[in-house]
Amino acid sequence: MVTRPLSDSANPFLRDNHAPVDVETTSLDLRVTGHIPAELNGRYLRNGPNPMNNIDPENHHWFVGDGMVHGVRLRDGNADWYRNRWVRSKSVSAALGEAPVPSDWPAENMDFAANTNVIGHAGKTFALVEGGAPPVELGFELETIRASNLNGTLPQAFSAHPKRDPKTGELHVMSYWWGWGNQVQYLVVNVAGEVRRTVDIPLPGSPMLHDLAFTEKYVLIFDLPCVFNLDMAMSGIRFPYHWDDTYQARIGLLPREGSAGDIRWCEIDSCYIFHPMNAYDAPDGTVVLNAVRHDRMFSSELRGPSEGPPTLDQWILNPATGAANHQLLDDRPQEFPRIDERIVGQPNRYGYSAGVGTIFAQDVLIKHDLKTATAQVRNDGTRFGYGEPVFIPRSLGAAEDDGWVMALRHDHETDLSELAIIDSRAFTDEPVAVVHLPVRVPNGFHGNWIAVN
Repeated sequence: MVTRPLSDSANPFLRDNHAPVDVETTSLDLRVTGHIPAELNGRYLRNGPNPMNNIDPENHHWFVGDGMVHGVRLRDGNADWYRNRWVRSKSVSAALGEAPVPSDWPAENMDFAANTNVIGHAGKTFALVEGGAPPVELGFELETIRASNLNGTLPQAFSAHPKRDPKTGELHVMSYWWGWGNQVQYLVVNVAGEVRRTVDIPLPGSPMLHDLAFTEKYVLIFDLPCVFNLDMAMSGIRFPYHWDDTYQARIGLLPREGSAGDIRWCEIDSCYIFHPMNAYDAPDGTVVLNAVRHDRMFSSELRGPSEGPPTLDQWILNPATGAANHQLLDDRPQEFPRIDERIVGQPNRYGYSAGVGTIFAQDVLIKHDLKTATAQVRNDGTRFGYGEPVFIPRSLGAAEDDGWVMALRHDHETDLSELAIIDSRAFTDEPVAVVHLPVRVPNGFHGNWIAVN
């Protein structure tokens, strides 16, 4: 086992900009190029794996590294601070010589790395991971507060990908855990941050169910062929999910207030979906799903997602017949699709995604116009590679495409990172502002803009 250095590791998910950073940093009054829009008052936060110690380079999986949240505070046209903090699991606290953080769960509850997403809900900030773990509450300056059970209402597992319904303010969650056997659990979290609804959904296997989508009528369940493998788990592999060619890929349509028996299953060609861009109900009663499609997942590469280029695809699902029609929308390698979150679950025209290079390297930014079937590509050459884009509307009443796209980017010349703020209607122009960070932010997963009202 080793801790450092990892920049030249044989494991591609430990080298280059996948390599972890080894210090927590606080930097105030950050340098800015351009002008930060005065309307932006809040925090841009992003989570990702940042393994601290006891790293086995040969067998390390990108998805199991200790969580680290990076944050930039914007206010009054200034960048007040940058902070990065490890999310305090039991093992992280022990490695830092700190007392364990409080937990709403029994002392024997599993140790976990909340390393995948970070959201704001009910006035709180939560670091999230899937696979059986609860949410971890963070403070405004990213200090870990507690492992939460949502005021005693969470049965057990949460998800890395809750989705907020813009009409109700509630979160829709699809959670999974191998210990449940062949089932997943659908949750609805109300605006007070408490679970108000649970639905146990039996399945033929135990799939890795990373995300969900919903429409005004349905919640979509991605029952796909990357499944829990007991032999891998028994051998000590920390992320025991593997591709199963015999497992039938399908998408379930659960009525929003229905039970598991009401689900209509639509079989699809074998593939894996980490992230939907959006789904919505069509006038003819079908459901439209736009999502990033992978041919396979964890079939030959067992250290991270690298099984061929992911593309943006569309499925038309028929709840009356169970039929599914599929087409390719954009063959550029891409991931982390996002839209204007004021219209999640409703028809959208625009979407944004991050181009991905080899081994999920950061690459271009892409803006999709689904109405005209065109795309704008922001390509800054070999110098900058972008992570997940987040759209922030200019105002609550602004048009769908009127606002800013915010994304972290890595500067290969300086080996530092920047927060780029781009006018969504001038997508390929120079950013309206660039916040220069004092450190490198490793490639990671998901983040959000959390406004301060």
